[in-house]
Amino acid sequence: MNRELSENQLLSALFSNSSEGIILAAASGEIVLINPSAEKMFGYAHSELIGQKIDVLLPNSMQRAHEHHRHTFHQNPVNRSMGKGRDLFAMRKDGTTFPVEISLSHYELLGSSYAIAFIIDITVRKHSEQVLQMQKDELKRVSDEIRKLNADLEQKVADRIMMLRETLVQLERSKDDLAEALEKEKELSDLKSRFVSTVSHEFRTPLAAVLSSASLLAKYVKEEEQDKRERRKQN
Repeated sequence: MNRELSENQLLSALFSNSSEGIILAAASGEIVLINPSAEKMFGYAHSELIGQKIDVLLPNSMQRAHEHHRHTFHQNPVNRSMGKGRDLFAMRKDGTTFPVEISLSHYELLGSSYAIAFIIDITVRKHSEQVLQMQKDELKRVSDEIRKLNADLEQKVADRIMMLRETLVQLERSKDDLAEALEKEKELSDLKSRFVSTVSHEFRTPLAAVLSSASLLAKYVKEEEQDKRERRKQN
């Protein structure tokens, strides 16, 4: 008897001091037991919830669907986590909602079916997840911007390299054109030199003869030397 009392006291202590909210509800949905953590979580006094439908702890938009889920659970009771793969929300006495994580257990006593809901307020976790997601989104945004800037920079570098290559090609062409022009100018200069040399050579002997004759004619200035001048002219 003392052992049974000790176990009951232990179970009562676990129920009363658990950090999780614990609610025992009948198959009809009426709340039979609720521990202090659940009372504090939902903002109700103990007397305000005993005998109430558990649906009162859910947002209005979810109450009708929850009634259907509750009947389905008692028809095929399986211990499980609720809302797997989707977000669950509960509603406080003041009407505010908050995210929760719920595990369901089932047991029968004297032919009656009961469900035990273990409830955890995951507001802090969700907030942390949101902050983490925001940080991830921001990191992705910055990374995308950096990749875009890097791509733009690479494109600008590629464009600049292409411009430099084209400039080098033009410089090479200009150098070739300049070399060709210089070569032509040199050829023209050589041609001029040869022309002057040829002309000089062709006209040097006749000019010498003319100058010689003119010099001799200048010597025959007297009247009696007229015949000599005439003959020189004829020569």
